[in-house]
Amino acid sequence: MRQRVVIALALCAEPRLIIADEPTTALDVSVQAQIIALLKRVCRERNAAVILVTHDMGVIAETADRVAVMYAGRLAEIGPVAQVLQKPSHPYTAGLMGSIPRIGPRPDRLIQIEGSMPRLTDIPSGCAFNPRCPKVFANCHHIRPELRQIADGAAACLLYEGVTQ
Repeated sequence: MRQRVVIALALCAEPRLIIADEPTTALDVSVQAQIIALLKRVCRERNAAVILVTHDMGVIAETADRVAVMYAGRLAEIGPVAQVLQKPSHPYTAGLMGSIPRIGPRPDRLIQIEGSMPRLTDIPSGCAFNPRCPKVFANCHHIRPELRQIADGAAACLLYEGVTQ
């Protein structure tokens, strides 16, 4: 109920941009669906946009048109939801998607991203994901990758910059 009240208060001002930080966290599935439907309806009726901050890939798949995946405070990948979720370009996004259980034929084990997140005060040089990346190579330790166009999106990974030495 508190979640609904906060959302109602935010919508009273009729904003053109709504930033919703974990709006469905700790809610049961039926209430989550109601909140998502409300955000969609408000955006459609008021021609507003929503920036949805969440860790819930199901909410992203159901709600968003585009998704930005961040790692250690940096953009790792951005693009249309279907492209990023079904064919991730960044190794971190691939690890996230591989860790989600699926219905139907599936591998014996889910993918696990080795290691742990760095402290934001101690981000490694180069690519922030390099200590945990299964595709790491020497340049990843000292070159910070920029976002590079890939299909309709972009990824910040040296695999797409042609510097694999």
